[in-house]
Amino acid sequence: MDKELLISGLKRIGIEDDGRIADRLSIFVSEIMLFNPALKLVGDKDPDEIIIRHVLDSAAAYPVFIEETKAGDTIADLGSGAGFPGVVLASVFQDRHFVLVERMQRRSQFLKGVLVRTGLKNVEVEERDLRTVKSAFDAVTCRAFHPIFSIAEDVSRILAPGAALLLYKGQRSNVLSELDVLRGEDYSFDERLENIRVPYLDETRTMVVLRNLIKK
Repeated sequence: MDKELLISGLKRIGIEDDGRIADRLSIFVSEIMLFNPALKLVGDKDPDEIIIRHVLDSAAAYPVFIEETKAGDTIADLGSGAGFPGVVLASVFQDRHFVLVERMQRRSQFLKGVLVRTGLKNVEVEERDLRTVKSAFDAVTCRAFHPIFSIAEDVSRILAPGAALLLYKGQRSNVLSELDVLRGEDYSFDERLENIRVPYLDETRTMVVLRNLIKK
């Protein structure tokens, strides 16, 4: 694994690191490499590809989270899976608390092991389906999860008043199509779309920020 790739990628995103963030994320990638054959956590098998396509991809939304969340917020990562983006964001934002929601037992156990190995204290894992989550959060995020319109009902009830829904998406045209379907299902919302650049990756990424998600 090329740790310098990770360090330089974080720097390109604008993340200040005294070495501890890169150390934690290096351990995280090592854990994924160790358990990936059994748990099928990610499709990529090369550690540098995992750094670029998953770690830096998750970290690239750093400027959006700076603007849309604040110190002390509790942020849910839905369908956390291998820990993207939740473990990455928790490593970067030590002043925010993260709840990794993952319904599959083997993956939730993997996540708990990652927290022990990395020493992250601002994270907890909830082994449950989104439909059974009862808490309200200051922000909710997810990556490589379901289309916006298919989770809107469950997500809208766990967003605290004024909370942001922060979605990692691909091409803007696909995002606009999802939002059109959401409107067609009688949801109103305030939207913001941000293009984000992932270091060393020449692919389109869009962050979707929704607030005041309400069914009419």
